[in-house]
Amino acid sequence: MEKRLKENRTQTNLLLIVAAALLFLYAAVKAALLAITWDEAYTYIEFARNGKIFLDKYEMMSANNHILNTAGMILFTKLFGVHEFVMRIPALIAYVLFLFYSARLVRQIAPQWLALSAFIVLNVNPYMIDFFSVARGYGLSLGLMMASIYYFYLFHKGPGKKKPALISVAFGSLAVFANFVLLNYFVVLTGLLCFLSFYSASQTVESFRERILVVVKEVGWAMILAILVVLFVLPIASSLKEAGALFFGGERSFWSDTISTITDRCFYEQGYNYWIQRLAKGFMFFVLLISCAYFLVRLVKRSVTVNTLFLGSLVCLLIFCSLSTVVQHHLMQTPYLLDRTALFLVVLFHLVVVFSAMELSKEKRLAVFVMCGYSVLLVIHFCLCFNLSYILEWKNDCNTKEMLVDLERTREIPAGKETVSIGIPLIFDPAINFYREKNNLTWLNTAWRDQTNSRNHDYYFLSQNDLPDFNMDSLEVIRTYPVTGNVLAKPRFRPKEIEAAVSKKISFEKEEGGSFLVGSDIEYPQGFSYVINDSITPVKQGIFAFYAEVKAPDISRNNLIMVISFQDEKGNLYSWQKAYVKDFIQNEGEWFRASFTCIIPQEAKQGHEVKSYLWNPDKHELYIRSQEFKWLSYLY
Repeated sequence: MEKRLKENRTQTNLLLIVAAALLFLYAAVKAALLAITWDEAYTYIEFARNGKIFLDKYEMMSANNHILNTAGMILFTKLFGVHEFVMRIPALIAYVLFLFYSARLVRQIAPQWLALSAFIVLNVNPYMIDFFSVARGYGLSLGLMMASIYYFYLFHKGPGKKKPALISVAFGSLAVFANFVLLNYFVVLTGLLCFLSFYSASQTVESFRERILVVVKEVGWAMILAILVVLFVLPIASSLKEAGALFFGGERSFWSDTISTITDRCFYEQGYNYWIQRLAKGFMFFVLLISCAYFLVRLVKRSVTVNTLFLGSLVCLLIFCSLSTVVQHHLMQTPYLLDRTALFLVVLFHLVVVFSAMELSKEKRLAVFVMCGYSVLLVIHFCLCFNLSYILEWKNDCNTKEMLVDLERTREIPAGKETVSIGIPLIFDPAINFYREKNNLTWLNTAWRDQTNSRNHDYYFLSQNDLPDFNMDSLEVIRTYPVTGNVLAKPRFRPKEIEAAVSKKISFEKEEGGSFLVGSDIEYPQGFSYVINDSITPVKQGIFAFYAEVKAPDISRNNLIMVISFQDEKGNLYSWQKAYVKDFIQNEGEWFRASFTCIIPQEAKQGHEVKSYLWNPDKHELYIRSQEFKWLSYLY
């Protein structure tokens, strides 16, 4: 009998290893093949490449800095260079954790095909796997949370509880640093550890004081760690809220914003029948109801096993994590969780499914068939969703890399300009600028968001949503891309001539060494200012250009920014656009020409002031040999 059990365990382990390897391969191939996404590119450009893990000040987009993910991006890009796959290594490591610890949780289940079904339920979610293929904190947090839950399970098994409690909280704290949304899980987990320790002590110890001593002995260090993490994270979360950075979420209800959106995302655009979607939501409530009822009956009958108690803990985790987001919304005015931010609730729900099926299967064979049937449906759904082309959440980004290859092959730089500009909506901004820097595309001007309304660009990259706003007769389509239908195009009618209506230059050749050093004590070196006058109006057909010959003594500390801004007669700023100087510098100690052009805003008119200057917010050092400012007018 023992030999048979050992053989079954070996077969179960082999099946789990094969399943885990196939799933990991799928995530790794996607990580290697797919173009950079909006959030990944923004994190790299604004935080990772500047070495910023903890921020000095918080702005509207500061929540994009998932601390642990940013730290991982910095580490691996320094070790292996800047590449999409390299940036995604931390997420893949987290996926290994998720697969490993989810397998350890289910491998004790017998028979082996039930264990495999449980593993499938926990892992075969195409929407979740997407986040193990991108450099974001969501996948990182899920992998760390699964490790935390495994040690939470060991805490239930005992008898030594101090070590698993501490490890569970340690993994939970890392999950918080990967994604602050997991703070809800972290607080509820710590509370449950304390309650369970007290409950266990009450079974053997009568004195309240002695029970408290048992709790301190078992979870004291875990509580100290949890308190330190909360004290560290809360000021950051408060600063993010004050900066308006916690804007991603819903304002309707927990059902409409959290449950409905995450259910829809997990369906992965498959367009299933409306009633199938209703059935899926009903299934969630049915599972929770059955799990709660089963646990309470066992509790009343005093026949609670380790797995039964763990099932009850999982139900409490799921319910209290959900309730905490509702309480946060009403007390702190934070948005309800929306799609990807609610993924950890999906993982908790599936854990409830697995352990409720495992417990019920001892008495009802129907639970076994339900579990196996559910896993089969998930496999079918996964096969329908299988793709190596895109990440659902950032589907529009899947053509950006390919588009830039096409643009480099076909580009034509107009006479009188040094770069070509591309009109794009907001959704393409960071990804294009990421590839500009990575592939040294200095012939392409820094892409600036929401500039599809100007007709003075050299090229356009438009999504399907933008096309109705354009007169397509005025554009020549270069290519329409599959999957998204995005369009690369150029104006059908181009300017006959580009002339410099205004031209200014600052040279530092007479300075010592033939250049000017922007030192750590200088935030704004000398720049240009121009007031629009009658002789230049109308101003709509043209661009401003800002050039600088620069040299970096330390390429790792070179976060200077080229700025072109517009303000009205009263000094009110209405346009502020930037480009990073480091995009143009390839080697230390060598001179490079940095350039940035700006489409003249529609609001610009006589009397308004245009400024172009270098900004040194981080007090780095840069040599400047010359600067130029030009107003380039388009003549048709």
